[in-house]
Amino acid sequence: MTAPEVIYHGYRREVGDSSIAIETPGGEQIGVVGHLPKHSPTGIGWGYHGSGAADCARSLLIAALGDDAACRTCNGTAKVVFDLKTGNDLPYDPDKAADYYPELIYRCVCEDGYRVGPALYQAFKFAYVSQWGAEWRMSRSDILLWLATQPGGT
Repeated sequence: MTAPEVIYHGYRREVGDSSIAIETPGGEQIGVVGHLPKHSPTGIGWGYHGSGAADCARSLLIAALGDDAACRTCNGTAKVVFDLKTGNDLPYDPDKAADYYPELIYRCVCEDGYRVGPALYQAFKFAYVSQWGAEWRMSRSDILLWLATQPGGT
């Protein structure tokens, strides 16, 4: 199933107060892109190459991918469990935590449960986010199209 088209609309009210609205193609606001902190504890930003712009790029890519942003190895938990019976890694399931040997639970190699790694969001930051002014708009389909052209993008 294809996600509906939305427009991401970034705007600044003042320095340090940046928001990204999620809008219908007709301009109705239906949500906001949440900040998923990785580099910038103070929030997202754009128009430069710093930590807020990196978090903006990462948060936007994850928002555009939706459920497909979750790591396929750990299903978004950021943890895997080594299964002694099969010799394979399985996604960590908190409901089964009591059944696991603690020494067989370890951190997944993904990016905090997401398959959007630094190479991808940093490339998006340099291609778009660092170039934006005080206000900008970009469609989900344009982000997904860009992702489809990137190594490891889809």
